[in-house]
Amino acid sequence: MLFVNLNWTKRDTKRAVWVILVAFAVLLLFFAMKNWSKTAAFAGSVAKMFRPFTIGFVMAYLLNAPMMFFERHVFKFAEKKKPRPETRRSLAILLTWILTGTVLTFFFWIIIPQVVESVELFISRVPDYYNSLVAAAQSLLDQYNLDFSFLEELLQTSITTESLVKKLTAYASALLPQLANLSMQVGGGLMDISIGVIISIYLMFSKETLIGQLKKVIYAYSKRETADRLVSVARESHRVFSGFINGKLIDSVIVGVLCYILMLLFHMDYALLISFLVGVTNVIPFFGPFFGAVPSALILLMVDPIDSLWFVVMIFVLQQFDGNILTPKILGDSTGLPALWVMFAILIGGGLFGIMGMLIGVPVFAVIYSLLRESFDVRLTKKGLPTATNSYVVIKGRQEKADIETPPCEPDPRD
Repeated sequence: MLFVNLNWTKRDTKRAVWVILVAFAVLLLFFAMKNWSKTAAFAGSVAKMFRPFTIGFVMAYLLNAPMMFFERHVFKFAEKKKPRPETRRSLAILLTWILTGTVLTFFFWIIIPQVVESVELFISRVPDYYNSLVAAAQSLLDQYNLDFSFLEELLQTSITTESLVKKLTAYASALLPQLANLSMQVGGGLMDISIGVIISIYLMFSKETLIGQLKKVIYAYSKRETADRLVSVARESHRVFSGFINGKLIDSVIVGVLCYILMLLFHMDYALLISFLVGVTNVIPFFGPFFGAVPSALILLMVDPIDSLWFVVMIFVLQQFDGNILTPKILGDSTGLPALWVMFAILIGGGLFGIMGMLIGVPVFAVIYSLLRESFDVRLTKKGLPTATNSYVVIKGRQEKADIETPPCEPDPRD
């Protein structure tokens, strides 16, 4: 019998384990894709189970900045005689939640009712606005002898408040079977939010301990270089996310308030409703102003075309101020993304995850962009090549010199 000495080592064992794990992961992915409906249902149930923790984490993350400000600058007196970190943290969390509750109370009891009132007033005036637009369109067609026969039926149709109410009542009746399910979902959502508040308080109070435990696990199961790299990536991700999200929220509130003040000064209708819409949509980078301005201009168009025109001019000026002065002042260069990649991140994030994807797509892609740029710089440095992009830009047949005397490659004469 022939015996073969395989000289099996510990390294070979690790490779075999990794091969088995990868094969298992591929098989698991295959069966998951094959039974996609069951996989989606299972993923939904798991996400529902962890929803309170997700809500709590998001709350704690958003409220971390004001909590740290209060802890460092407001409650210094708590450690006048001896260190009391728990007392300072507790007072900071308490003040943070008091202010958050005050803002939410103001929002739900003052802002929301006024927005609802504006919507109800607008709906009640829709028939008048519609009939006025029809009359103006008919006058315009008659004045210039234009023939649009396909519009005759539309122009001869008028709507009344009664007909509008009947249509809305019919739609509401059709939705009645879903109200029970909706009420159960709302009740479950309120319960998740309540549990999330408790979880967020625990996370805010013990965040250093939890982060230390996570780092302990990372360093225990990873090489020192890998663990250092993971910690560095986490810090960079936190810097980009916290700077962008918190700054964007503050920026959107300021834009909404400025829009409300300007609309009051110009005596425009539905100032609160439109300013609320402009402020909320401004959270979305790049495309947000268009999402808010277009429907707002259409609302004002039915009231007064001149006000609609002035509103468009006002929003254009306001967005120029926001984009060139306010946003750079608040956010600075927190993402480091060029404008083209910002558009790319918004489109991809929105296509995959909707509105939430459009919001978080920019900071997520900013982290990826930063990591890739760092990887490229390391590889170029090892090869003795410059890291500045201008060193590789060819303009009018010559190469821009950034930080080197000799270009890394000869430019193509055809450029």
